[in-house]
Amino acid sequence: MALQESEHQIGLTNFVERHGFQLPAVYSDFAEEYTAATTAVGIHDATYMGRLKATGEDGLDLLNRMSTNKVDHLDAGEGAVTVLTTDRGRIVDVLGVVNQGDHVILLTSPGRQQAVTDWLDKYTIMEDLVIEDVSSDTAMLALVGPNTVKLLGLDSTELSQDSLTVQTVQVGGTEALAVEQPLGTLSRYWLIVAQAAAAGLWQHLTGDGAVPLGANAMDAVRITFGVPEYGPELGEPYNPLEAGLIGSVDFAKGCYIGQEVIARLDSYKKVQKYLVSLSFDADADISSGDELLLDGQPVGMVTSVAPEPSGGALRGLGYVKAANTSPGVRLDVAGSEKSSVEIVALAQPYGPPKD
Repeated sequence: MALQESEHQIGLTNFVERHGFQLPAVYSDFAEEYTAATTAVGIHDATYMGRLKATGEDGLDLLNRMSTNKVDHLDAGEGAVTVLTTDRGRIVDVLGVVNQGDHVILLTSPGRQQAVTDWLDKYTIMEDLVIEDVSSDTAMLALVGPNTVKLLGLDSTELSQDSLTVQTVQVGGTEALAVEQPLGTLSRYWLIVAQAAAAGLWQHLTGDGAVPLGANAMDAVRITFGVPEYGPELGEPYNPLEAGLIGSVDFAKGCYIGQEVIARLDSYKKVQKYLVSLSFDADADISSGDELLLDGQPVGMVTSVAPEPSGGALRGLGYVKAANTSPGVRLDVAGSEKSSVEIVALAQPYGPPKD
């Protein structure tokens, strides 16, 4: 981990395993970290995310023909979120695609670099495209919160939730690639730097007021803002419409792998379940994997639970049968007479359907 040495230096001992990395669960205080990320600015070491470099004239064209969103129109400095799907319309991975002019950056889910590379290689025949995994050569920090733009000294932008922008920035004498990608409706910048520069960049940003975010706070922010993660909510068991990724599906762009299945599900309203944001009482005994009931009948499952209360209530994500996903619907938890959940909203991290 890029910052593990400096973390040990400040005496952190409470580490948790995430995506094959050891991360601090809490740096100082969970509530303070969560508040910083949602009202000011927090910083998180996200080096565990995958970073691929795609070089060749046919990169964007191939991605456009293989994934759900339109990306072949992206100019240098522009990006979009798109989904690679199987021929059955199931999720291979959700990608951040950023055009840097002479190459394309692909941001993958943690540990999915090789799977994405293999999937693209499978369909690369005569195309000019070379994919390199640069994850181990770089570090990636996440700046999260409404004050991120101010901290970086950048101009404020109005992005749709499935859009990305990229620019080179100088922060405390360190050059970093700043990729703007909202976390649901919350501002977020990825800062990609050389491994050797990460600790210095971290120290500079925390000195300027960014609050370090442990794994618990980042989990809570992700879940509260309705953003699914590969494993609990994303992967081949699910299709993009179930997972709330409809904002990164362009139904007018033409064919891609899995397009017929996804278009049919949408046209004939055949989606069987949806990812929803959930709210529970702070003292509820609820865990990922718990079955959700309506009138004693199973209608869904909890997939993620925020590790600690925020604002007096626990938040979570889960899949629920389509007929039962209206906000305000209350569901019981199997095996717990005292615990119930309320559906807050459909989880749509990349926005609603495109016009």
